[in-house]
This record gives sequence, structure tokens and C-alpha cells, in this order.
Amino acid sequence: MTIDEKVTEIIDSFVSQGMTAGRVEYTDESTLVGDLGFDSLVFVTFVAAIEDSLGIVVPDEDFSIKRFATVGVVRAYIKAKM
Repeated sequence: MTIDEKVTEIIDSFVSQGMTAGRVEYTDESTLVGDLGFDSLVFVTFVAAIEDSLGIVVPDEDFSIKRFATVGVVRAYIKAKM
């Protein structure tokens, strides 16, 4: 499974479980907060899921919902960490 597929799988699981208040369809330009409806608790859980699933660590200085504004930014960040 590619990184893109894994990120999509994680986001899809959050959306399908009703953890977000946003829309179900999204693109790389979709924002986590505005479009997908992430709040701070969902964001923390999302980052933890990424760390656990992909075996990466998001350092405290990078841990910000502003840093991970869009789905595309999340994908790019993870690719840079792999």
C-alpha cells in the first residue's frame, strides 16, 4: 500500500466512523478543519493514528492543526518523513 493510500484509508476511517462533522468526499485541497470538520480532539487522534499506522513520529514543534491545514499537506509531510 502506498503512502497516499494509507493516508486515504486513515482519513476515510475517521469520516466513516462519524468522527468528523464535515463532508465525506475530499481532495488534497480539502482542509481538515473547514471541510472535514476536524476539531482539536479528532486532530490529536488523527495524528496518533498516522504515527501508529506509518511508524513515524510527529515532533512537538510540528504538531499543529495549522501546519496540517489540508489533506495534501498531510500527505507531503508524511512522504518527507518516510
